[in-house]
Amino acid sequence: MIFRALALGNTSLASRKKIIESISKQSDLIPTLLDFTFDPNCKVKVLASIILDDLLQGNPVLLDKYIGDFVAKLPLAEDESVKRLTSKMAVLLLEKRKELFDEALVEQLWNQSLVWLTSNAKVATEANAMHLVMVLYKRYPEQARLIAELIEVNFAEKTPAYQSKARKLLKVINKG
Repeated sequence: MIFRALALGNTSLASRKKIIESISKQSDLIPTLLDFTFDPNCKVKVLASIILDDLLQGNPVLLDKYIGDFVAKLPLAEDESVKRLTSKMAVLLLEKRKELFDEALVEQLWNQSLVWLTSNAKVATEANAMHLVMVLYKRYPEQARLIAELIEVNFAEKTPAYQSKARKLLKVINKG
């Protein structure tokens, strides 16, 4: 039922609202959306991640039971749209549900941020990774300084959106 609703929908706001209405009562909604989101072969992975993000924006506690699974699956996201949305959700979870992150989860999230920053991710994903670094830099100050150096080296060749987020990150790290 969830797959069918996603397969028949599209990314427009009206369609997403209709999808959410039709699937919101499904008992396995969140684990199913997570499975679809992180399955690189799933035909509805992008829309599943969009719906998951829509739901999470309205209810940050929605993934409380699944935070460990969510963070563990972040490396599985290959599609750039899915990376952008899952990195955005990671920021929201870390900021709004920080108390649910044990040391191992924080470290996994930190490492994933480094992967996003050192791979050829799109600007939005890199910006979300920089945001995570800003939130976590006091926990990993030496690594944060190394990341700042890497960002400074690449700064001139990046887009204005990247540069804007990079300036904020550099300001936070250099102040700290």
